[in-house]
Amino acid sequence: MKKFLREAVKLAAFRAVYPLTYRLFSLLPMDKERVLFCEVRHGHLTDTYKPIVRELKRRGVRCSVFYIHNNKGGMGYLLRYLKLCTILPRFGTVLIDDTCNLFGAYKPRRGTKLIQTWHSCGAFKKWGYSIAGLSFGQEPEELDRYPAHSNYTLVTVSSEECIRHFDSAFGFSRFDKPSPVRATGVARTDWFFDKENIGRAFSALYEAVPDAKGKRVILYAPTYRGDADDAQPPEQFDIGRFMSGLDDDCVLLIKQHAFVAKKTEIPEGCRCFDVSGVLPIEQLLAVSDLLVTDYSSLIFEYSLFGRPMVFYAYDLDDFYDYRGFFYRYDNDFLPGEIVTEEDKLLPAVRSALGGGNAFDITAFRERFMGACDGRATQRICDYITDR
Repeated sequence: MKKFLREAVKLAAFRAVYPLTYRLFSLLPMDKERVLFCEVRHGHLTDTYKPIVRELKRRGVRCSVFYIHNNKGGMGYLLRYLKLCTILPRFGTVLIDDTCNLFGAYKPRRGTKLIQTWHSCGAFKKWGYSIAGLSFGQEPEELDRYPAHSNYTLVTVSSEECIRHFDSAFGFSRFDKPSPVRATGVARTDWFFDKENIGRAFSALYEAVPDAKGKRVILYAPTYRGDADDAQPPEQFDIGRFMSGLDDDCVLLIKQHAFVAKKTEIPEGCRCFDVSGVLPIEQLLAVSDLLVTDYSSLIFEYSLFGRPMVFYAYDLDDFYDYRGFFYRYDNDFLPGEIVTEEDKLLPAVRSALGGGNAFDITAFRERFMGACDGRATQRICDYITDR
């Protein structure tokens, strides 16, 4: 009965309360020059938005932020959605950076720009309609009942290759309108093209981890396991054993996914440092000589540096059944050695550090990051300001 009541309240909110509230507040004047940034999950302005906000303010555009906090759980989000419905009609441009089904619950005012600046580059793990029916995804009927993506006027992606996958994930074929997905580039990747940023990244690393100075830096940055609300770190990684097999001129940095709250247990004296929450990911990518990851979309940004990668996917079969990928998890897609057993991880890393990684990272970068050239923010802001 409780579940039935929750669903009834949710359905009434999305089908009646939110559309009516939006329509009522649409009677107030709209300021087409104002821009609203909606943070779907986080309680702070993320790097997805920061460069766009800076550039818009430089152009004299007024910007505001609304924190939706979709990952807080419970039914409180329904009230936050209601408040947002009273705000949205007053802005000429609205940006979001993740899935939020409120934005498909109403018909936007004429002239409104709704921009989806998706929070990751490339196209790796599936989401939305692409995984409808899988354990990580929702049922197709649920996605149709609460559509999230029908009103976008622009979806920013990192290359032409990614467009078809975003079309599929967002279900644009179900809407009677042209696809809004464009290879504008991803704004936050502009950071990597500024040499001063790279220099500051090394200074920040040496301040946070003095032992890294003069050493080769290996970054282990896996994605999380489970659901975002109860994210868990990966298992099967014996840090002490791994580091004992590497030369003394190597240090290991561990960066857990932002959703993972559990701290990494690190043996003493093994030249390994958990920098989760200490250094931002863009700085970690900039200072690393080698990236070890599994299913993380960080590989696309890291490819901008042309440095080697190793893919440690001990739970590949389980993860594929749970989440699914847009491409086969093989070297027709991934530009680095793929390891599915822990015993083979160390040899793969040693080989990559020694220059034995013969994979074509340049082709990978052009395929998935071809629109990221240091000017993505400018293109997105030109769209917002009608330049």
